Amino acid sequence: MEEKKKFAEYLQRRISSDLISLFKNPVIQKAYYIGAYASAVIASSYYSKVSDKNTTFKTWLSNQIVTFRNLDRIFATAFHFEQKLKLLIANDSEVRTLAVGVPPEKPKGISNAKITYAFVAGLDDYKSFLRDKKPDKTSDIQNKINNP
Repeated sequence: MEEKKKFAEYLQRRISSDLISLFKNPVIQKAYYIGAYASAVIASSYYSKVSDKNTTFKTWLSNQIVTFRNLDRIFATAFHFEQKLKLLIANDSEVRTLAVGVPPEKPKGISNAKITYAFVAGLDDYKSFLRDKKPDKTSDIQNKINNP
């Protein structure tokens, strides 16, 4: 039986190739995982059982400025849409669990530009994760996301 691909492996790849150790910082990791979670909610929202082809969260997110102070709001809104739209996210919402698992910390010496960079890296890596992930039999929605 093939082991389930884990999204956490994508952050580990970034850490191992990161020459300035940016992705070792918990604040950056939090931004990265929240970006990935936002990407998961966007991808799954389109195939929601409650509201097919829903783009409300994507539209809302496109009007937000990604800063440290706004990360919790972005996470809370993503969670709201996950619950409201009854979304089925790959690996049983692994990215949400990862985002919550990073301890909160003050962004000492971390610019908003670096936080935005990490957030976008998470968004992009989650898209790669969906492309790389082999669809399992239990998630027809993920099949649709991987093959629109």
